[in-house]
Amino acid sequence: MHRRSFLAAAGVSSVALAGCATLFDASMPAALEDVDPERQVPTPTQGDGEVTVAVYEDLGCSHCLDFETDVFPILEDEYVATDEIEFRHYDFPVMAADESIAMANAARAVQDVTRGDGQDEDGSGEPNGLFFDYKHAVMTGDDEDWTDDGLVTLAESLESDAAGGPDPDSDSDPDSDLDPDTVATALENETYYPTLAADWERGDERNVTGTPTVFVDGESVDRATDPDAVVEAIEDAL
Repeated sequence: MHRRSFLAAAGVSSVALAGCATLFDASMPAALEDVDPERQVPTPTQGDGEVTVAVYEDLGCSHCLDFETDVFPILEDEYVATDEIEFRHYDFPVMAADESIAMANAARAVQDVTRGDGQDEDGSGEPNGLFFDYKHAVMTGDDEDWTDDGLVTLAESLESDAAGGPDPDSDSDPDSDLDPDTVATALENETYYPTLAADWERGDERNVTGTPTVFVDGESVDRATDPDAVVEAIEDAL
């Protein structure tokens, strides 16, 4: 089932009123059921504000794409850049696309191989690498980009972009090297499934049943794909 043919279930009770949802109660995808949860890489995070915005997403979900293109750029420009919020990404695959888990697994491989090796004395550092760049490329791509070969090719394109020189507006480490073979190996070995399982369990504990689900300082936003609703929640929390 590809994203463009996926229909969100009607009448589902969820903290995310509009989004890709599972029928009735959310159940962990079969591919993650026997995986021991383990956070192998840091939670992808942008900004250093006191207000936390946590978003649970399925990279193959059409409504998450709406959030990525319509809501996130506003948050990035108005609140992340000014360090008024701390934006956190969590994976919550509801199998909106057959490739949902593969896409998330590949994105974590990119994060792991390109993130900084250490942390600053105050505990901060660069946990993201090229995660957000790759995530955006995957979500705005088409079905061909979601095959294993397509996901590797997207990594190759990011590597080529990085070779042209660091982006002064990017949070990623300019010294990071992205080897596309790392993505191919992660896809073959299901390397980051423990991280996906850990994120999924965290979302399940917070009663997440659909994507995208947005929490602002722990309070869910009813209309997660409505920029005005998310901004209003942030402004109320500031």
